[in-house]
Amino acid sequence: MSRPPLPVERHHLILERVAAEQALDYASLAAELGVSVMTVRRDVKHLEAEGFVRTTRGGATAHLTRSFDLLVGQRALAHAGEKRLIGRRAVELIEAGETIFLGIGSTAAQFAQFLPANLGVTVITTSLAHASFLASREVRVVSTGGLVAGEELSQTGALAERSISRFHATSAVLGAAGISSRAGVTELDPAHADLHRRMVERSERLIVLADGSKAGVAAPYIVCDLDQVTALVTDPAGSAAMAQECSLSRVQLIVAAPIAAPSAAPGSAGDTPG
Repeated sequence: MSRPPLPVERHHLILERVAAEQALDYASLAAELGVSVMTVRRDVKHLEAEGFVRTTRGGATAHLTRSFDLLVGQRALAHAGEKRLIGRRAVELIEAGETIFLGIGSTAAQFAQFLPANLGVTVITTSLAHASFLASREVRVVSTGGLVAGEELSQTGALAERSISRFHATSAVLGAAGISSRAGVTELDPAHADLHRRMVERSERLIVLADGSKAGVAAPYIVCDLDQVTALVTDPAGSAAMAQECSLSRVQLIVAAPIAAPSAAPGSAGDTPG
């Protein structure tokens, strides 16, 4: 490599190797990446802590525990800890028997990871990755159909739009490429923005999942204004920046507590009006 690899690049390569070989050769990985064996061991420990892999026999063999996340590529590894907190907290907002539109992306994937099957919800999604995972957990899921494209295995086009229009949802749960006071909720892809916009129109409430790196970002394609967002779930580190962006809107800002922290009582600190 012409430059030292970023941590997310190292992590992605390690996960690819585990997926392909079910084994870890620390020395070979270190030589290929141009880092020390100790660095590779630290990377593997980080991936274990985040729940991506599990190693056995002192790390000589390994297997993926969340291969679902690989379907969204390197973005799944960026801010993975924050997304995990956000997904876990967002599930707590869902009531039994709901009908939910679920958008694409790695933060929405974390929501799917934590969604319990015993809630009896119905999930409608344009993501084949989300649909496959939820169906394996015996969650009732509807895939919209449409043109399948990209590493996220998202379905787009007229068929997906018509399918969404046939449903009425109690909640839409969407990620975002950007959250800003000037542009609202935005996306990087026009087709995804169109489908998310249609989900918002067909839902009673909108829950947006976004880590602090999205605060102040105005991506090119608008999904909706911030005033259309019922609740925005973010991580503790990003809460101040998100609060500033949401200060002039009616959105409820919900800060996900660290997983190791004791659960707060309903209505206590962590639910902050925007």
